[in-house]
Amino acid sequence: MSVSRLKPVLICLFIALTVGILTAMSFPVSQSLKGMPSQNQRQGVSGAVTRVQGNQMPMVGRNNSRTAPSSVSTQVWIFSGRIPGRGTHWSVSEAQKHPNLVTRVHSDDQGKFFVSLPPGEYTLFAQYGDNLYLNSFLGDGSYQSVQVSEGQITQMRLVNTEGAVF
Repeated sequence: MSVSRLKPVLICLFIALTVGILTAMSFPVSQSLKGMPSQNQRQGVSGAVTRVQGNQMPMVGRNNSRTAPSSVSTQVWIFSGRIPGRGTHWSVSEAQKHPNLVTRVHSDDQGKFFVSLPPGEYTLFAQYGDNLYLNSFLGDGSYQSVQVSEGQITQMRLVNTEGAVF
């Protein structure tokens, strides 16, 4: 097979591997009583804060396992609506003055959190030191937001990938 005919196959393989990595990063949120909503909490956001570090590249022909994500106990900041993107970091001193700040909750030692919220759109950030972190964006350039619906608990995961190589 010539190189020109092999190129589309390699591009498809690259896309499939990339999708596989991104899918692996959206690990399912485990269910347990700690950090999960109680029976009287009818709607809001439930999730986990994790950090992925090290080499996350797939290796062909080698048994090189990727570093597993680690749980993070930290503050989760909740803002109403969409927040325009400002890069992956946002200073705590600036964020606490933002008019859309709703509340903060603390994730437990397993990184799990729950916040009861009225229906609406929300943007959540994890705090690391003096900065809030979110590395997921919508097509309009704003940070990734979640929708809370009446009687529903929305699942989400905040993943810090600063120390990872993809």
